[in-house]
This record gives sequence, structure tokens and C-alpha cells, in this order.
Amino acid sequence: MKNSSEEILIHPYTAIRLFARTYLSIGDTIFTDRKYKVTREAWITAMFLLGLKNHSGEEWFFKPEIKSGSPDFYCYTFIHNKKIGGSERPEIKLEVFEYRKEDNEGDFLEALKKIKLNKIVDPNLTLVCYIRRNQVVPPAVELNQKLKEINPKVKDIWYLGDVTPDAKTWRIIQLYPNTLAIDLDYDEVLSTKEQHSFIHPYRGRADKFEYEHTGKQVLLTPEFEIKIVEKT
Repeated sequence: MKNSSEEILIHPYTAIRLFARTYLSIGDTIFTDRKYKVTREAWITAMFLLGLKNHSGEEWFFKPEIKSGSPDFYCYTFIHNKKIGGSERPEIKLEVFEYRKEDNEGDFLEALKKIKLNKIVDPNLTLVCYIRRNQVVPPAVELNQKLKEINPKVKDIWYLGDVTPDAKTWRIIQLYPNTLAIDLDYDEVLSTKEQHSFIHPYRGRADKFEYEHTGKQVLLTPEFEIKIVEKT
């Protein structure tokens, strides 16, 4: 088994199932142990990407940034070019943070500024916050107006949170520059199986992107490390 320099992209459903299996194995430790930070953030990213799919129909894949540390993830979808073949590959540079019950800052917007906005200047960055505390967040329209006054140096800002007592329905809400709400049924998410858990993108005809199911066995560890087993 070894790591591979070949680009491997992960399907959101794969990341969500990994999180669920790891939670069943170690319980609440997954929420507190820094060893599982990337696994938690990958779950947030996966929920966000599935929300985008529900809204616009595109299938997204993603990978963690393991060198520079920012952004946390690169996300891609593939849009087929019927005229010349191949695919365009739009990209989302995604930064994730958790607004946790352990955080001292009680105001969501102040926490957002303190933890991320005061430190980030990247007009191409998408910021997604997971609300992991029992707190009523101000309406998106109200936060949108306040964020426009702040004029954050990012592309867009979203948050994710559960909106039913049984955590069955999750909502992805855009706060900036526009407002949008997308709901996900978590039972449906957990029961859906993707066609390919991992894909390998490459440059094809006319320098356009193609992708294929990876020809190698790919394993994802509980810490969200990609491991490759060469097929014999």
C-alpha cells in the first residue's frame, strides 16, 4: 500500500459514509479529536456539494489540500463540451470551519469574522460554516445585509445546520453575496450509492478534461488519508 501522486477525486457520498462508519466506531471522539479534523471537514464539504447537486444538477467530486493548508478542499464538476468533446472542469476552492458549542463567541457573525473573515483575502474562495451548537442563527436576509456592509474578501459564504429535532433535514444556506436555501434529507443521503467512489481526471482530446474510474484500488482511512493499492 502506498500514497500516489495521481490525482484522485472523491465522491461526496463516499466521504459521508466514511464519517458515519467512523462515528459508529469511535463515537463522539470524532467531533473532538484533531486527528479527525479533515474527516469532519470532508463531511461538511460533502453535504455542501450534495446541496449544490440538488439545486443545479451537477455531480461534484473533491480532494483535500494536503500541502499548503488553504483552501481546505478543491471541488470539481465536469461539464461536457458537445462541440469539441471533453469536459470543462469548474473549480470551487472551499474553506470550512465549525461554529462549535465550545467556542466562546456567542454571536455568529462575530465568530465568522474572528475565525475566518479577518484572516482571508481570496476573491475565489468559498467559505462554508457548520453550525454545531444549539443556537438560533439570525435570518439569512439579515446576515446578508450585514455581510455586504463588511464586504468580505471572499467569493461566497454559506452555512450548514440541521433544522429538525431528529436531524433528518439539513439546510445549506447561502449568506453572501446572495441568499439561497437548499434542504437535504439525511436518511436519503445515507441510503444513496454513488456510481464511482473515486475518479481519476486527466487531459484528453483538445486538452479538455476527461475522467475515468481509477484503475487502482483506493482506500480512504478514518483520518481521510487516501491510500493506493496497486492492482496486480
